[in-house]
Amino acid sequence: MTKHIDNRQTSHHTKPVYDVGEHCKKNNIDQAEARKISQMLGRFASRHELEINAPPRKPKHRAS
Repeated sequence: MTKHIDNRQTSHHTKPVYDVGEHCKKNNIDQAEARKISQMLGRFASRHELEINAPPRKPKHRAS
């Protein structure tokens, strides 16, 4: 049995996914943290998942 699907009823909104290894290289995350993130999320993840699970950044303060 086949069913007709109206194209106007389907959702075309897809979330972009990113390569976890490339994200870690681009954001200077060390190898140990990159390994933990890739084990937790897999090879690909959404931007939100990458930002939430990234290690905290060091503050960049101006010297007085």
